[in-house]
Amino acid sequence: MKKNPFSQLFEWVFESRVGGVVINLILLPILCMCALLLPPISLPYRIMAYDYDQIGRGGGSISDPDGTQVTFLPEGIERSFQVKMNAIPRSIFLEGSASDGSLLKAAESIPPNLVMKSPFYNIDLWGDMPTDLIVTVPIPNEAEPYGTLDLYSWDNETESWEWVPNRKIIQEDRIEAELEYLPDSVVVMQTHAVHPNVSTNYSPDHTLLEGIENSLVEINPQGLYLESEGKIVGEVPTLPAELENISLNILPTVRNWADESAVRSDLADNLLIDPAAREKHIQTLVGLVEGYNYQGIDLDYRGISPDLKNEYTSFLEQLRDALPANKQLSVRVELPQQVSEDQWETGAYDWRAIGRIADTVKLPTSPNPKAYAPGAEMDKMLDWAVGNINRYKLQLLLNTHSTEQTEGVTRDVPYDKALEPLGNATLIGGVAGENVVLPGQPLGFTLAGVQASTGVQFDSPSGTYWYAYIDSNDNQHTVYLENAASIARKLQFVAQYHLRGVAVKDLLNKNNDTRILEVVQKFLELVIPPVESNYSVVWRIKNGDDGVIAEEVVNLRDPNYNWTAPEVEDTYSIEAAISSSQDSSVAVPRGTVVVLIATLTPTPTPTPAPTDTPTPEPPTPTPTPTDTPTPEPVVEEEPAQLAEAPAEQPAEAPAAPAVAPPAPGVGNVPFGYGIQADPRGNTAANIGHLHTLGFNWVKFQMAWKDVEPGQGGYSWGMWDEIINAYNANGIQVMLSIPKAPDWARPPGDDRSVEGPPQDSALYAQFVAHVAARYPGRVQAIEVWNEQNLWYEAGGRGRINAGTYTNLLQLSYNAIKSVNPDMIVISGALTPAGNVGDLATDDIDYLNQMYANGAKGHFDVLGAHPSGFLCPAMGQWTTVTAEEAGGDPGHGTFTNRHHSWCFLGTMEGYRNVMVANGDSAKSISPTEFGWAVSGNPQPGYEYARDNSPEEQARWIVESYQWGKQAGWVGPMFLWNLDYGVTAASTELANFGIIGKPAYNSLAGMPK
Repeated sequence: MKKNPFSQLFEWVFESRVGGVVINLILLPILCMCALLLPPISLPYRIMAYDYDQIGRGGGSISDPDGTQVTFLPEGIERSFQVKMNAIPRSIFLEGSASDGSLLKAAESIPPNLVMKSPFYNIDLWGDMPTDLIVTVPIPNEAEPYGTLDLYSWDNETESWEWVPNRKIIQEDRIEAELEYLPDSVVVMQTHAVHPNVSTNYSPDHTLLEGIENSLVEINPQGLYLESEGKIVGEVPTLPAELENISLNILPTVRNWADESAVRSDLADNLLIDPAAREKHIQTLVGLVEGYNYQGIDLDYRGISPDLKNEYTSFLEQLRDALPANKQLSVRVELPQQVSEDQWETGAYDWRAIGRIADTVKLPTSPNPKAYAPGAEMDKMLDWAVGNINRYKLQLLLNTHSTEQTEGVTRDVPYDKALEPLGNATLIGGVAGENVVLPGQPLGFTLAGVQASTGVQFDSPSGTYWYAYIDSNDNQHTVYLENAASIARKLQFVAQYHLRGVAVKDLLNKNNDTRILEVVQKFLELVIPPVESNYSVVWRIKNGDDGVIAEEVVNLRDPNYNWTAPEVEDTYSIEAAISSSQDSSVAVPRGTVVVLIATLTPTPTPTPAPTDTPTPEPPTPTPTPTDTPTPEPVVEEEPAQLAEAPAEQPAEAPAAPAVAPPAPGVGNVPFGYGIQADPRGNTAANIGHLHTLGFNWVKFQMAWKDVEPGQGGYSWGMWDEIINAYNANGIQVMLSIPKAPDWARPPGDDRSVEGPPQDSALYAQFVAHVAARYPGRVQAIEVWNEQNLWYEAGGRGRINAGTYTNLLQLSYNAIKSVNPDMIVISGALTPAGNVGDLATDDIDYLNQMYANGAKGHFDVLGAHPSGFLCPAMGQWTTVTAEEAGGDPGHGTFTNRHHSWCFLGTMEGYRNVMVANGDSAKSISPTEFGWAVSGNPQPGYEYARDNSPEEQARWIVESYQWGKQAGWVGPMFLWNLDYGVTAASTELANFGIIGKPAYNSLAGMPK
């Protein structure tokens, strides 16, 4: 039988000599190598990963001794792999000396808005990438505020820092990230604010307002709409030359809805399920951007079916890939719905995916004003949002329209329309149309709708002004006014969470509260100015030639206006307008009443005989220097300043009596350099300013009514953040606490001004809460403020040193019972003379405090030694106009009194303390300074005579004197930053940012 050739070959291989060589020297080594290289042995894998942890298909974890851990879930593991993690200390990493120097670029590439807070956790993987894992990192020390912490990873391949989705679990002191990939590394970063992006929509009916070029970074022209089969209809309106000539990013908006019409969700849904239509739509969008050289495209597709979440994400990915890399993609998402404490439903919008794809994600804000109270819906949503989308991509959508709620329905209302229910101008007892009246006839006018409403109210926690009224069908309407104050409150969320910026709907609408634009302009400078609204009615009388012959501003709560018809025959127009401030130029018109003066036959009267003009009596020589009481250190609509006393001495008046210098001594609280700052200003910037100045104290005024607007309901959020920030930077904090809330005020006092509570124990209870909440973080509390002035004492005739002393005694005991280390400062008096029921001489008041038992119930005496028109070291008894460089006719030189001069007030208080056996206690100037202005507000005219150089020199001299005196405690200059946050008010006259005083203080030896 013939042998099979394959069997012959087989015999030859195994039996021949050559075959043995092939088997022994080639085949067997190959088989051995394969056995070592391939699973399950995988020798190189085992050699290279000898110090790695092996993770099998059942899952597992790796951890660092500090508690950082990566947990691999079984659902994300196809086959076993090796992994290890090592922590590189922050200092070593930042020096660039980590590892072999390969991480030097990572250290050098940290963006300026990120600050490394944790070690650099390097993670190495050998094997297949897991797709379901949890990274847990302990929150590092000194990493507050926690809400602005984020996780970042250094991507070795792209050599860039990448944001990592995360959530903060504060109660467990950790940050957690649920991921579908294993990052190369992970680091905890503290984020900081970046220059905000501000955008708005544009339509041809919008009006360009003055200053708009300083208010925008991006504009979104409206006019393009999604149509069937992926087509786009409409056109982008031509921008006005004023907008084209400034550097703006132009991203036209494409919508599936039009104003005043329903959302076409069907168009969006059909687009997403039709690949051909989707491709056509993408190409049209790209062609639009490239053809007109726009900076990108803005998508506002609403009402998409949640079942099409994956399709919408895929569409956005395809669009992003098709757009040039230098073009932006902006996407609006829907407002999410909270389903549990830490879970929110987002419908068709996959936030994580959209945040990864888009350059900007626009997030609507809640229409419910209550959502903006501290710790309410907006805080909860943004805590969750910044864990799912990089905060530097998030842009809040704000609406300039007001909100009206009735019978469970909420609708947007333009600001001017929201004020309509408050009524039109009406002649009391008159008729519609032209009213004929007699010369000299008294007339009354009003806004009738105000009487049928609640009047405009303020909700402090949400920063919202509102009113309610009943319509003709007995339906209640509640109107929430969107004005500069509410916009400023909402911008605080952008600053609080370090978001990319805001998109302000209809910012160019001329019917808005015009102060909104001012707020947005400041926001672009990283400043959120505090805004208070004082709603008023502006009544203006015009004659037949349209000339204004009279104007009066009255409080909206009492909108009535009285006018006497003139003797001149004419037709007069009485116009009414509602303003959110005292500025009549920015008021919203509320109608006009026309009156005609009837013609009368004149009756001749005899010419009176001339009489001699009596010679006026000389002024009373009582010194009452109340030229400009120290302004309130809170930006609010204040009552008019006390007029300069009419009792000024003529220039040749005899010199004031000599005053003995105070006895030397050493105070109980050491000297310190301090300054008052606006708590609603830029905290990070102000801390930097204090460090530059070399100051170690800061003062804030904490209004009781803002923190406890309802009895037992406290709003600490803003204060916790501010105090923690300054404390973390080594700056001591003093809180001045005045302003009782309405619920605590006595009946019958003047609610248009500030005042103390009916029961002093309630105030004592509140300051004790403050002392107990901030042990070691707040070092001093000032008990009230300028209580010798009528508008801090509850109204005219309510100044009472005995009442205040009782409040001081109770407060001192309450504070010390919970925090014995807290420094208690008596409420600083304002420098003033005796002015009837408006003011009590500050030294007289201080003597009355001692007579009522103040001794032993304060650690430091508070003082407000303002300088007015007197040099720092000027003696009030002898200072001359030449020394001060001021008007010789000013009261400083003609009506001599201690309160005109810094030194006179300080030494006067010291003499009273020595006389009452209190020489061992310090005096702390909790507010002092000199006003400077080329165009001062009424009551501050003296500021025109003070030069910026004098201001700088006198402030430095006062600090140097205080340091040497021995009995002067911490000195707080008024002020740091109100020139930024309240630039148009008298408060700015005292601010030092941008003035010579700033540099002089920074260079002053400490």
